[in-house]
Amino acid sequence: MMNTPDAISSEERLWAMLAHLSGLLGWVTTIGQFLVPLIIYLVYRERSRFVAYHALQQLLFQIFLLVALVVLTIVGVVIGIITCGIGFVLVIPLFLALIIYVLVYIIWAAIEAYNGKWFRIPLVGDWTSSLVQP
Repeated sequence: MMNTPDAISSEERLWAMLAHLSGLLGWVTTIGQFLVPLIIYLVYRERSRFVAYHALQQLLFQIFLLVALVVLTIVGVVIGIITCGIGFVLVIPLFLALIIYVLVYIIWAAIEAYNGKWFRIPLVGDWTSSLVQP
């Protein structure tokens, strides 16, 4: 049975929100966006499915973003070499779109988690649900 927002404690909602907001650490640290949700998940996986779900979802989201950035960088370099640098102009909007996507979903997921909702981030939400049943 899925917990209603009233059944989820304010502490659980706070930690779930912090797990999502930790994704912003990637802008100032090199591993914080992976380490913080992992630690929150490990601490709460037996104590709260709600917190574990949101922490794991943010961790998977950060792994997805890392892979996307690596692929985008490789594609950008290859296109840049082939087109003598002109191809970089094509890749820059993709980087900007990815940054906007990240900001929107981290903040949206944090707000929804704080409101006690089992929010699913596209691309990783279903995978998270299969690992931690809401």
